Amino acid sequence: MQNTQIDPQNHEQQLAYELIANTNSSFFLTGRAGTGKTTFLHNVQKLVGKQFITLAPTGVAAILAGGDTIHSFFGLPMEVCTPDTCGKMNEARILTLLHADTIIIDEVSMVRCDVMDAIDYTMRKALRNNMPFGGKQMIFVGDMFQLPPVVDNGANKNWLKDLYHTDDFFFYKSNAIKRMRLVKVEFQKVYRQDDEHFLHILENVRLNKVTPEDIMHLNTRVRVPSDKNESVITLTSINRIADNINLQRLEEIEAEEFVYEGTVDGTFEEKRFPVELKLRLKVGAQVMFTRNDQQKRWANGTLGKVTKLTKDEISVTLNNDETYVVPCCTWESYSYDYNKEERKMKKELTGTFTQYPLKLAWAITVHKSQGMTFDKLLLDLSRGMFAAGQLYVALSRVRTLEGLYLSKNVIPQYAHTSSEVLTYASEYNNEQQIGNEIESGKAVYGALQQNDYDEVAKQYLMLVAKKAEAGDLKEAMLQAKRFLDILVCDEHLYGLIKEIPGNLLRANHWVPKFIAAMLSLYAQRYEDALTLIGEVLEGHQCAEALYIKSRALAKLERYTEADETNCLLANVFEMSTPDAKVLFMIAMLNEMHIGDPGLDLMRKLVEARPKYDIGILALRTLMQSHGLQLDKLSDNNCELVDLFNSDATEEEFLAQLKLCREKTPKAVAYLIRRIKKQEFNEELAIEE
Repeated sequence: MQNTQIDPQNHEQQLAYELIANTNSSFFLTGRAGTGKTTFLHNVQKLVGKQFITLAPTGVAAILAGGDTIHSFFGLPMEVCTPDTCGKMNEARILTLLHADTIIIDEVSMVRCDVMDAIDYTMRKALRNNMPFGGKQMIFVGDMFQLPPVVDNGANKNWLKDLYHTDDFFFYKSNAIKRMRLVKVEFQKVYRQDDEHFLHILENVRLNKVTPEDIMHLNTRVRVPSDKNESVITLTSINRIADNINLQRLEEIEAEEFVYEGTVDGTFEEKRFPVELKLRLKVGAQVMFTRNDQQKRWANGTLGKVTKLTKDEISVTLNNDETYVVPCCTWESYSYDYNKEERKMKKELTGTFTQYPLKLAWAITVHKSQGMTFDKLLLDLSRGMFAAGQLYVALSRVRTLEGLYLSKNVIPQYAHTSSEVLTYASEYNNEQQIGNEIESGKAVYGALQQNDYDEVAKQYLMLVAKKAEAGDLKEAMLQAKRFLDILVCDEHLYGLIKEIPGNLLRANHWVPKFIAAMLSLYAQRYEDALTLIGEVLEGHQCAEALYIKSRALAKLERYTEADETNCLLANVFEMSTPDAKVLFMIAMLNEMHIGDPGLDLMRKLVEARPKYDIGILALRTLMQSHGLQLDKLSDNNCELVDLFNSDATEEEFLAQLKLCREKTPKAVAYLIRRIKKQEFNEELAIEE
């Protein structure tokens, strides 16, 4: 692939680009080693006019991805996360998250399901939006056939087993992911290796389809590198073996040892150091570069031999016999911030780490080799390869079969792949699912960009009707869930639906009944809606069904029964992540028909959805009906507050509010702050 270009001959890249550029849909991006996932994401961020945040589970991965760690950004604890774990995010971080369009989580195969649920919960609370991950587009990137998340044996593992009912704690086992339709795009074109025979073997190992012929071909590589001085890296299964090999090999060299001290400026966590702070070297030591050279003389993972050392100079000879003086490199650690003046996402530099981009590299672990590529490697099989995906990760680090050396024979048992992963992978590149996601994503993307929740809700409702008519009830139910997640005010939707598909009315299962009830409500067939949703609630109690029932009762002017339903509904949703449509509906019902003011509830709605202009207008209307005005502290920056308190028409107020959002966002921010601070008398009664 060329820089900043999307491969026009790569169908899967085109689909992924469409999802990122033209939708707000979350998805999983995967592909075997060498398929260009990282390059694609770097390119797409340059081409698409969105603001991205890139995160990774480890410090090294975060540095390579040019982002931050998951735990640092969300303020998550390092231990196992309980269901109510919420990260500690300061106001600046929340603001950053608020203004981001897309969150990329790289190396997601290493992220446990409990961490994923903590991310979801933290984002929903921080953004005060009960949609999955607070309504943000999430791109999960990784290869599930590589090494799984690490969980220590003992209490933590037992706790996770009890919570998630699984022995495999992959990210997609999280409750948050289960609530979503996460389409899966797999890149298939390999850019790294050009050995077709070796590629075939790798794919069979990856998919647990290894044949006796594959094993035979691999075992032809059981040999010791002919030249001990040849740049060959050893991959081992455990850290201790790798460290011992490196120290032993360094001690074997009869030459002066030099120690190079790295420097840290600002804040740069030790666990994120890409190389050792104290680098021990001797002439003749085998080293690995840990960073790409701007002049493209070497790349991250390139091996070489130290050929000259002085107090402040290191020379390394590569496999091509070229010798270079290696300059120090500086790695940067970033935190994300939002520039209020420029209204753009900014990366804030928090610290730097300066050191030579080298590490002793006679041996490293298979786990640490993820993301690296070598010309030659020796795979140490002395302790076997028993972890799922371990053999595949090790073999896929080398470009060709001829560059592979084995310490002993591979046996078929080493080529172990999790059955869970194989099942999950069976859904990769489902063209119908991806097509549906692109269709729905495009339908709402423009409205989402404008924070026009009413138009988004309308588009989702139309999709429900369309898919139900086509008989695709699974897709219709998914869009119904999205409709109810995004919905705030539904008054503009009544009469939008003209016909109820007969197949829904004849069905006995609760899903088609629910869809029929929802469509009947917006077709203004309120009695039918009430009957159908009643049948749903007989066997399937859920907040969505209660909402449909409450709205049908209200439309039939059975306000007391609607209020009783609302009492049940209030018990099933979290006020910490409030359901906007429920707040709006109960506030209006209370104010107009029940006899209690809905002022405080409507204020909470504005707090929950500050970009929803109709909610602000509704609060203004309710306050005016009680002769109330919004408090202000000074005469500065109060133009919008003054308009809120004036007798301007609804149209005039909405027009000015929209203009202020575009031209003077500080005025809108001040208005929202005053609304949040507004206090109402709970005993205030509606005037007769």
